[in-house]
Amino acid sequence: MSLATRPTVPPHTHWHLEDVPFHAIDGRRIASDTFYFDLLVSASFVEITTELYTHNLIEYFEGDDNLQNWLRTQWLPEEMQHGHALRRYVAAVWPAFDWEVAYRGFYADYARFCKTELLGPTRGLEMAARCIVETGTASLYTMLYRASPEPVLRELAKRIRTDETYHYQRFHEAFLRYREEEGLPRHAILRTVFGRIREIDSEDAYFAFKHAYRARCADGDFDAAYRQFSRQARRLARVHYPYRMAVHMGLKPLALPDAVRRLTEPMVRAATRYLLSR
Repeated sequence: MSLATRPTVPPHTHWHLEDVPFHAIDGRRIASDTFYFDLLVSASFVEITTELYTHNLIEYFEGDDNLQNWLRTQWLPEEMQHGHALRRYVAAVWPAFDWEVAYRGFYADYARFCKTELLGPTRGLEMAARCIVETGTASLYTMLYRASPEPVLRELAKRIRTDETYHYQRFHEAFLRYREEEGLPRHAILRTVFGRIREIDSEDAYFAFKHAYRARCADGDFDAAYRQFSRQARRLARVHYPYRMAVHMGLKPLALPDAVRRLTEPMVRAATRYLLSR
């Protein structure tokens, strides 16, 4: 099938902050759980800082008017809305938390590592990397939807998951176009995919947790807390992580032949389960 006749992503049904029943949050179910505090504050930091990363992408894709317009008018507002929704949820459950002060610390750390020159070596490979990032976020919010002890958080996670899955589809469409234009070999895509997977727990997640944790426990042992947080996240993932969805999305840019894909996906799912069980 040519790019000209490839089916497009179906229209996306958007939502607004007013659609989330923040007034119905049952804070008693989650307020005492520091894991969810650290997770949701960290996620709100990263989502809201999409504005910084989007400017880099728009600059990098100069001349691709359709992609630039989508990044500016749809992706950025939706990602920012995720951050504002999570911030509002945090404020409802932990009203004493000074989000703005903690965020300023995170932004100062993260901005030093968020530069255009750190994007992929080609536009196609950057789109492959974006597919992996969206796979990670869609999987995270799917896990949160399945595991959440509080109903409004479950609903919010479901809405964000739907957005992230849609964003993946749009990035994958752009990837297919650039793969054809650049004649990208599969080994280069594979290197990008696994390189981006290794970076998932890198600067943004690390710095976000750092400032979320420091805001509630200024004198605590940060390194020990981060290890404990990672262990708790893996325990949650063992039960609730969407292995099938994540592996299928993550391998899709490789365009493996069907026979190879049917053999590969179960092996990768098993390896992922093993890594999360350690």
